[in-house]
Amino acid sequence: MISHLRDYANAITTLGYLFAVVGLFLTLNGKLELGVAAMLGTWFLDHWDGHVARKTSHLRRPGAADFGKSFDGFSDLVHGVIFPAAIIILVGRGTVLSLVASLLLVLAGAIRLSYFENVGLAADARFIGVPVSYDTPLLALLILLRPLIPEFGFPALLSIAFICLSVLHVSPRVRVPAIRGKAVPIATAAAVLTALGLIYSRYG
Repeated sequence: MISHLRDYANAITTLGYLFAVVGLFLTLNGKLELGVAAMLGTWFLDHWDGHVARKTSHLRRPGAADFGKSFDGFSDLVHGVIFPAAIIILVGRGTVLSLVASLLLVLAGAIRLSYFENVGLAADARFIGVPVSYDTPLLALLILLRPLIPEFGFPALLSIAFICLSVLHVSPRVRVPAIRGKAVPIATAAAVLTALGLIYSRYG
């Protein structure tokens, strides 16, 4: 069981889990911007583990790929569903809208991840529906723009944005290309720059 973590791709996913725990720890201790910045680490590592898995497929031990698929799926659930839902609840401070948004996000995220676990990409190598991994960068962007938005309206904006995204998660009409190849370092650079922006917004 633990031996599967010696696999290169699974080791990267493990590092992503560490970022996720740090992100949750910081957020629940009142450091929202830092928590989201840390969760962006989980987000870009989520793309690197798949990239490395494809590049090292000939080196992987028996069972490592199957283990990694589920291991990565749980990571998606944490950073793409549970974490944004927690932020919506914290920022919303108990409003009915924040409850509705978090409920829809968790339900849509669970449906989407279960579907992808069993069906995978479409024949054209595209996702059916928006992947839950897009939730983390959207959340980061909204938190980064928060100082420019009236404080009284931000909780509602956050909830409405994720209600809309929840619908897109399970929409069969939406096709999204997977982030692969040269797009992986580009996504990484964008995540790092956004994380630095979040850190600056708190301490700058």
